[in-house]
Amino acid sequence: MPSGALTVVINAEVPGSVLTRARDISASITVVTEPEFRARPALLAQADVLYTSHIAAERVAQARQLRWVQTFGAGVEWLLSPEVRRREDLVITNASGIHAQPIAEHVFGFVLMFSRQLKRAVRKQSAGAWDTDLKANVSTLAGATLGIVGIGAIGRRIAELGSAFGMRVIALRRTPESATGVERVFGPGQLLPFLKQAEYVVNALPLTAETRGFFGARELSAMRSDAVLINIGRGATVQTDALVAALQSRRIAGAALDVTDPEPLPPGHPLWASDNVIITPHYAGAHPGYAQRASAIFLENLARFVAGDPLMNRVDKQAGY
Repeated sequence: MPSGALTVVINAEVPGSVLTRARDISASITVVTEPEFRARPALLAQADVLYTSHIAAERVAQARQLRWVQTFGAGVEWLLSPEVRRREDLVITNASGIHAQPIAEHVFGFVLMFSRQLKRAVRKQSAGAWDTDLKANVSTLAGATLGIVGIGAIGRRIAELGSAFGMRVIALRRTPESATGVERVFGPGQLLPFLKQAEYVVNALPLTAETRGFFGARELSAMRSDAVLINIGRGATVQTDALVAALQSRRIAGAALDVTDPEPLPPGHPLWASDNVIITPHYAGAHPGYAQRASAIFLENLARFVAGDPLMNRVDKQAGY
């Protein structure tokens, strides 16, 4: 930590109690609130610490006094410009971990919409139609295979809920370590055989140089024809044109997307009108108390920063997460 006074800029909507608790950590801390920062953006040049929901990466790179940035969310791809990556003196931490339960619940909302034909039932209801033919296409989760790409905190919680439903859970990850509730872990060279096994493929990847466009025509073609792709990671990890083609040709059964590329989707995009697609506007991680939980990580890290202790949720700037 820099010696002497410490300037902390808050660039996120947080409860007033967070500001009070930040000041209480040390008498040397000066807190710049979000309204103050909006009124005087040049204050970033004086900041040692930045707690932000979003800010242009070039502004961070140019703030030479900054030593640590805590993000309000988990994804940091928007922040990791080449200039920021080269800043060896700048530590990035995120709010990873607080999204696991709500996103896992969102995933199974998607899964149940498909398995129990709920999307079609809602459409029939809107049309005033009592269609008993829907029951011919329902399925159960018990015994079905759930494939998870990316076993971080979110992927692990999805695996646990999948196991509770009686699903067979498999996963794909960069390293072969086992995970609770996962029957088999596949390595990077085993992507295609992994995809061939799962009725539900959950994409929980962060966006990095390696994962951009991860799901393309080749990968979608390797999936089962009755499979559903669920994306709660980042939109750009899926090649949108390839996904549209796979859906329109019924090469895969459907897709459930909380994130898209581009985001938001423009009016008239073919995904809007696809009868085998469910879209939610990037809110899978939303839940009551989000700001308090994210800010609890920031406050814990601020105390550690003042004490010179290692920070939680430190981002590997080269890996991208």
